[in-house]
Amino acid sequence: MIKRDDYLMIIEEIRNTDKKSIDEFIEKIIEPLILENENFIEILYKDIYYLIKDIDKKGENDLLIKNGSLVIENGGIKLTGYQSRLHNLSIWLHMEISKKFMEKNPLTFIESMQNFENNFLKKPNYTPEYKAKLDKIKSSLKKERKLNLGEKENFWNKIFDIDNLELKPNIAGIGVNFNEIINKFRK
Repeated sequence: MIKRDDYLMIIEEIRNTDKKSIDEFIEKIIEPLILENENFIEILYKDIYYLIKDIDKKGENDLLIKNGSLVIENGGIKLTGYQSRLHNLSIWLHMEISKKFMEKNPLTFIESMQNFENNFLKKPNYTPEYKAKLDKIKSSLKKERKLNLGEKENFWNKIFDIDNLELKPNIAGIGVNFNEIINKFRK
């Protein structure tokens, strides 16, 4: 039986896998875990959904259409915007969940998918410790996205970032971390 923190290790491993070998990763690591753990796909999909849901801007990761046709790249449908390996894996996980509901009962497929989405996927019932670990990965994904798309942070966002505050043993208990501000401007 897989432990909850093992999902984080799998997510990190996926992030560090080359895009070309994600199919191999699915075949060698994910599929054997599916056989051992009944709800593995659903839980992994929920974690990945949480990680990537607020990263994209509006209109990103939609199907890319040129001249009225879907664009296909590297044997798959191309999406707009930046896609991490987690985006690619989430598409595969979504298809697997859809297949599972379709095989169970094709007549209730839509209700099953809506129920799954509303009552499981969109309800983050994580422990505070696990959520903090997911938020750390999410922050890393946002930085990765900015670097890969060449987006720059504006001056005021660097100054007013919450990371610039730190706990101090003074009356208010909060102080400004000037080293953090300086490090942001060095990047």
